[in-house]
Amino acid sequence: MSNTSPTSRRAFLRTAGGVALGIPLLSACTGSGESSQSAGADPSDSAAGPVTVTWWDHYRPLTELFEKKLFVEYKKDHGNVTLQRRQLDPADLGQALQLARRSNQLPDVHSTAGLGGSAAALVTNGWFQPLDDLIDLANNPLKDYLYDGIHRFDGKVYTFPVFSGNWHDSTTWVNTALVKRAGLDPEQSPKTWDEYRAAIRTIDQKTPDSVHGLLLPMKDTDYLAGKLNAFAQMAGAPGQTDWKTGETIVATDPFFEAMEFLLALQKDGVLHPASSSLGPRDARARWAAGEAALFAWGPWFIGGLMVEESPAVKRGISAWQIPAPTAQRGIVYVSPSPGSFFVSDQAKNPKVAADVMARMTTPEFAAQLATRMDQPPILTDAVAKAEVHPAYRKNVEFFQQDVRIAPVPEVRNAGVAKVLAEMRDVHPSPGEIVQAVLTGSTKDYKAALKQYADKATAERKRAIDAAKKKGAEVSDADWVFDNWQPGQDYTQSSYK
Repeated sequence: MSNTSPTSRRAFLRTAGGVALGIPLLSACTGSGESSQSAGADPSDSAAGPVTVTWWDHYRPLTELFEKKLFVEYKKDHGNVTLQRRQLDPADLGQALQLARRSNQLPDVHSTAGLGGSAAALVTNGWFQPLDDLIDLANNPLKDYLYDGIHRFDGKVYTFPVFSGNWHDSTTWVNTALVKRAGLDPEQSPKTWDEYRAAIRTIDQKTPDSVHGLLLPMKDTDYLAGKLNAFAQMAGAPGQTDWKTGETIVATDPFFEAMEFLLALQKDGVLHPASSSLGPRDARARWAAGEAALFAWGPWFIGGLMVEESPAVKRGISAWQIPAPTAQRGIVYVSPSPGSFFVSDQAKNPKVAADVMARMTTPEFAAQLATRMDQPPILTDAVAKAEVHPAYRKNVEFFQQDVRIAPVPEVRNAGVAKVLAEMRDVHPSPGEIVQAVLTGSTKDYKAALKQYADKATAERKRAIDAAKKKGAEVSDADWVFDNWQPGQDYTQSSYK
């Protein structure tokens, strides 16, 4: 799955001090013990000798697609190429990558989950190689989805989107059998927060004592930040930034209302009692075991279940649209889809690695990707034609109603990328504040959110000054978009 949330952290990446995980790193040799091919290996030259491409990612639901389709089909055409994949949870992946970088053992291709920095910061710090030095992207089906400051830096393309950006991580996934047992229609989404709370209370009351209404995994602060942001946007916020003024607005009424809604769910007594100790994947396993009727998470939910808890899908699953405070719904604003994979700067076979990645840009791959029911593919038309679960298709239709593309400062001014590379995490973050409030260690969340907004504003100013000293032409005005209109996508043409 993708754990890249719409509220991605903009932090300066510090690679020193990586933590060993007990995960053996891949050596720079092939399985036979021979040295792998040089950086000049040509993927079309099968006579060049054996070539090994190493690949690390966090997309567990895509295991079969990668290992039994993409890699197998590539090897059919290039018999001398062996692909070695390692799949890790996001936090473990980030730590393994940092450790591997220090010992010059990064894989040829990897995703960036768990690293905590923006693509701009990672590019600035020399993690990747540009793709257009390795493969032809000029006539690629994804060329219209490539943005400066997201995929292209200083005129070079470093990555491309495999997944659509039009999604959020707050769809409520429904155990249809339990909801029917409570006398409710599992296909009917509660529209308002009050209706949502009432439905959960009914489920909690009319199901066995061993069943709880809702799982809310509080161990993962990124998960909690996603909920706070999505609910605040349903309450009318454009996100953590007001695009008309450029100000950080987490200490405003929509965010306060979203926090009150999360607190109300806790006060209703309907949460699974283990919620505070669970991360999302552990919570999904509890949901799959029938311990709770509802669980809010992203579009990859069914894909993950099919890999690890498929009986839960056969038992019955549906999707509820994200609720809003009133019948007047807000919009979830997200950035354009980021890049999913990169060729590392330490790649032993960058040309072959990029050639494998290029197979992911075709309509055929998008159709295969849709059937795995992870994030929707960037070529979203594939979902309508793919064999997917009705609940997954329904969820993608909800995204079409509820999600719009927001402005991205670094797309308009490449100098912003240099600011992002300078920026450091601000703590406690919104997700950490939600966690503290729900676990009772913080009561005055308004003051905490105000403190975060003030610190985030100060940190951006500091990073702007640091970037200016290095030659960047950038200012606070780069976060202001006068032509942004609520409810509309901010497209590439909008920047002109």
